[in-house]
Amino acid sequence: MTPALRHTLVEGHNPQSGRFDAIRLARALGLSVPEMAGVLGYTPRGIRANPDSKNLQTKLGGLVGLVIRLMEELDGSMENVRIWLHAPHPDLGGVPPYRTMQQGNFEAVETLIAAMEEGTPL
Repeated sequence: MTPALRHTLVEGHNPQSGRFDAIRLARALGLSVPEMAGVLGYTPRGIRANPDSKNLQTKLGGLVGLVIRLMEELDGSMENVRIWLHAPHPDLGGVPPYRTMQQGNFEAVETLIAAMEEGTPL
C-alpha cells in the first residue's frame, strides 16, 4: 500500500465513489451484512440498498479508524484484526469485540484498543 493511504483501509472503499462501503468493509472484517448492520446501527436492507450512503460515512469512518489502530497493534495484519474482532475477549465477559459493538458498546472496544496502545492491562 502506498504510504499516502495508510490512514484508511482501501478494501473498505467503493472504487467508483471513493466513499467507505459497508459491504466491502464487512467482507474485509469477516462480517456478514446483518452483523455489519448491527455494528453500525442500521438495517441490513438499508446497507444492501446503499452500502456507500453518505449517511453511513461517519460511522464507517469511526470503524475504519479502530481497525487501523488495531492493525498497528497487530503487526499490520488484517487476518489478525479479523481474529481479534471475532475471538471471545475476557475483558468483555467472553464476548467477541464485534458483538460488543453490535450491542451498542463501541466505547468498550475503544477502551481495549487504547489499553493495547498504551501497553496497560485493563
